Amino acid sequence: VGKKLAMHIVAAKPTYQTPEDVPTDVVEKEKQILLEQMADSGKPAEILEKIVNGRMRKYYEGVCLTEQGHMLEEGNPKVSKALKDLGLELVTFKSSFI
Repeated sequence: VGKKLAMHIVAAKPTYQTPEDVPTDVVEKEKQILLEQMADSGKPAEILEKIVNGRMRKYYEGVCLTEQGHMLEEGNPKVSKALKDLGLELVTFKSSFI
C-alpha cells in the first residue's frame, strides 16, 4: 500500500494533504481568478457561486493528495477513499516538490 501511494505522490505531485490545508490566501486568489474569468458571462451571482464551487473542487483534485484519483488503484478512487477502504488513515503529508 505504501509503495503504491508513494508512486502516486511522485506522479501526481500534490501540494497539500487536504483542502483544509490549502492556505486561505491561496483559496481566495484562486476564487478571484475564477470570478474574473466569468465576469462577462452575464450569469446571476448564485449561478456563478455554484460554478466557482465546482471549479474549486476540481482545483482541490489537482493539488490535494486526499482528493486526487489514485492512479494505481483500479477505478481510480480518491486517495482518501482507497485508504479508508483499507482501514488506513493518512496522518501527515509534506510536499517537497519545487
